[in-house]
Amino acid sequence: MDKGIRNTILSTLAFMALILGLFFSSFLIPRPLTEEQRNELGLVLFESPRPLVDFEMQNQNEQLVNLDSIKGNWNIFFFAFTSCPDICPTTLSLISAAYEQFKLPVRVIMVTVDPERDSLDTLRGYLGSFNQEFIGYRGEFEETVKLAQQLNIAFGKIPGSQPGTYTMDHNASLALVDPNGNYVGFIKSPKSASNIQTIVNSL
Repeated sequence: MDKGIRNTILSTLAFMALILGLFFSSFLIPRPLTEEQRNELGLVLFESPRPLVDFEMQNQNEQLVNLDSIKGNWNIFFFAFTSCPDICPTTLSLISAAYEQFKLPVRVIMVTVDPERDSLDTLRGYLGSFNQEFIGYRGEFEETVKLAQQLNIAFGKIPGSQPGTYTMDHNASLALVDPNGNYVGFIKSPKSASNIQTIVNSL
């Protein structure tokens, strides 16, 4: 084969490989969301990541967990309780619907704000009804408050209509924690499965 023709073919193949690489990278590499898109999706990102202080709890499998336990992958934190009648099951269902479409490994962690009634067995059964991959955290009240405050989550006990009964009031935002254990932002409520999917796949 003529040397000039061979060089032309090689150059053409190299150019085609470059174009194909750019084409596929446009799908594989996450594109940062614009400010307008973030507002539409209900996403708030901080200018600087906020490192979390260490904590100690147990997961639904009775294993001790702390700050090191959440490093290595992205994390979605949701503070909730198993006897919640509406926003908690709705939110977990939305996350579960989006979960299979995530393009990167993500831990979904529900931290109970009602450790008095939510045993580890209760957490395990409750989360399993939404997604077997979801993780439940339970800690002493003071430890739960410490973690919640770091993630800008407020919660409290509300007396019920009958003596000795109560329910919990809590923030329904989803806190986003990066693989280094930094709180980087949150997803506001109300949410949708498609919004959660779009946000996570842009990280």
